Amino acid sequence: MNKIKKRARFYCRLSGMALLFVAVAAYGQDPEALSEKRMPDPKTELLADSMYHHLMPQQHFHDKEQLIKILQQHEGRPTDLKHIEGLGQSDFEMHYLVFPLRVAIVVDPARPDQLSLPRIRKGIEILNRSLSDAWIQFKTVRIDTIYAPVTINSLKDRNYEVYYAFSIAHDLRDTISLYLVDNEENLCEDYRCARTQGFSNILETYTNNVVIDKFFVDDFKVMPHEFGHYFGLLHTAETVFGLERVDGGNCTEAGDRVCDTPADPGEVYGVYVNYSNCEMKGLKEAGTGLEYHPMINNYMSYYAPCYMRKFYFTPGQLDVIFYAAVHIRPNQIIELGEVPEF
Repeated sequence: MNKIKKRARFYCRLSGMALLFVAVAAYGQDPEALSEKRMPDPKTELLADSMYHHLMPQQHFHDKEQLIKILQQHEGRPTDLKHIEGLGQSDFEMHYLVFPLRVAIVVDPARPDQLSLPRIRKGIEILNRSLSDAWIQFKTVRIDTIYAPVTINSLKDRNYEVYYAFSIAHDLRDTISLYLVDNEENLCEDYRCARTQGFSNILETYTNNVVIDKFFVDDFKVMPHEFGHYFGLLHTAETVFGLERVDGGNCTEAGDRVCDTPADPGEVYGVYVNYSNCEMKGLKEAGTGLEYHPMINNYMSYYAPCYMRKFYFTPGQLDVIFYAAVHIRPNQIIELGEVPEF
C-alpha cells in the first residue's frame, strides 16, 4: 500500500445527534411532514452514547490505533501494519477508508424503467467527491436488479413497515445497499405536487441501506445528503433537540449539534433567501433581533441550489462522518486507499 501525500486534518466539534432519524427530502410538502422520527433500537442508543457523550474535541484528529484495528479486522498485509505501527503520532498519515457499495435497481414489473450505467457511475462519483474530505470512498462491488412492485412512497406505508420488510428481504450484511426506486406516476394530486427524493436511517442497526428516487441518482445534492444521514448527520434545521440560537450559545445541545453550522430556521423561510448570492437576509430571531445566516448550500439543508455555488459539508460535519465510519461502521470497510483521482 502506497502512502498518500496528503495529511488528514480533522477539527472535531462533535456534540450530539438524533439516535435514529428517518430523513425524507421532498418538494412541495408541508414542512411538518418533511421528516419523520423513529425510536432508536437499544444498540443504536448505546452507540450514540459512546460516540458523543464521551468524546472530547480535538484538533488534527489522527486515530492511528483505530486504523490498526481496521487493518487487523480485515487481515491487512503485515507490511502495512508494521509500517503504521512504527510511525510516531506526528508522522502518521491517514488513508482513505473504502466501503463496498451494492447498487440495487428496483424495477416494478408493471413499469420496467431501467437506469443507464453511466448515470449510476456519475452518481457514485458525485458521492465520492462529496465524502473525499471525510476520507471515505465507496467502491461498487455489485449491481443487482430487484423486481418488486414498490415505489419510494409505498416503502413508507404503515409507518415504514413495508420498507423494513423490504430491507430484511434484500439487504446484505456488511455491505451497504443503494436502492434506486421509482416514484409515483402521478406526482400532483389534490392540487399539490410532492416528490420524495430519498431517505436513510441514522446509525440504525435494523437496516443497512440508502433509498434514492431514480430520478435523483445523479443529482449533485441528494445522494450526498442521504449518505450524510447514514453516517450520522442531522438536517441543519433539525428541531428534535430544540431550536438553535442565532448566537450559537446552545449549539452543542440544539439544532444539528454541530457548532460550525449556523442556526437554520428551515426552508419554510426560503422567501428570505437571495439565491444569487446564496444568503438569507432580513429574518430575525424572536426576542434578540439577531439575523439568521444559515448555510444555504450545505448538503444537509433543505434550500434550493444557489446559482453557481457548490454544495459542501463543514469541517464539523466531516468529523461526524469520519468518526461514525471508524467507530460505528468499521465492519464495512474493505480496504485502505490512496487519494482518488477525479
